[in-house]
Amino acid sequence: MAETSSNSRRKITPALIRARKKGAPITLITAYDYPFASYAEQAGIDIVFVSDAFASVGMGRENTLSVTVDEVVYHTRAVRCAVSSSLVLASLPFLSYTTPADAVQSAGRIIREGGADAVEIEGSADIAQIVQALTKAGIAVVAHVGLTKVLAARTGSYRSQGQDAESAISVIHDAIALSEAGAFALVLECIPDRIAAAITELVAIPTIGIGAGGYCDGQGLVTQDMLGLFDKFTPKFVQKFAALGDAARDGFRMFKQNIESAAFPGSAHTLAIGDDKIGDIVARLNGTVGGTAY
Repeated sequence: MAETSSNSRRKITPALIRARKKGAPITLITAYDYPFASYAEQAGIDIVFVSDAFASVGMGRENTLSVTVDEVVYHTRAVRCAVSSSLVLASLPFLSYTTPADAVQSAGRIIREGGADAVEIEGSADIAQIVQALTKAGIAVVAHVGLTKVLAARTGSYRSQGQDAESAISVIHDAIALSEAGAFALVLECIPDRIAAAITELVAIPTIGIGAGGYCDGQGLVTQDMLGLFDKFTPKFVQKFAALGDAARDGFRMFKQNIESAAFPGSAHTLAIGDDKIGDIVARLNGTVGGTAY
């Protein structure tokens, strides 16, 4: 398959994403470093998302609740260096947006210091005022409903949402409230496909599903999940599009075997020097290093 040239692509902006409602499907993947962000850019991915999931899939932590604004800024800066056409989206960490003022300060740092184009904020209709404050400050916002870190912190579980009437109605109300508050897109995570379809019809902005079925305006996945780089747990909704973890393990094993059998490094990997130059070096050393003969 031919590689997409980022130089020939139009810069993806919040306005262009919003205009994709019921248009060409939106693609979103996560990235936390320069290499994977660069591959996503080359592939023509619409949104490169510096999700706080890096705490789990990149750092081995139990959950994402310990992520700091400093950490998001650090990873966003690396991603920004690789991306010129895709939209760079970054998470607002847990407890970094408890008030509108806190939210604007945290998001401002992620945009100014990290280089993000927009921020992602998770929660229910209760954070509509936060979304309004961010958009009023000129910060583009993607809202995230369904399974969120806020809900996980409150309940202690990461269960799918919207599977009963009360929960489904709550998620729908959350989505409507946050879309009306000024978000330019909505991430719907771990909710039934028909609930996601209802939300997609009810809101005027695009929906991006992560485990929310095929009726959304776009789809997203965590890179480590979809490329087989995280083996602690694979969500049901993930399809593995590559097996890079297996390839990496095989590569490390081959490296070890080559070292142990002296097959590496070979002449092709070695900087050689001629006998005449070695002779000159030895002569000079004999005259300068305590008269020691080499």
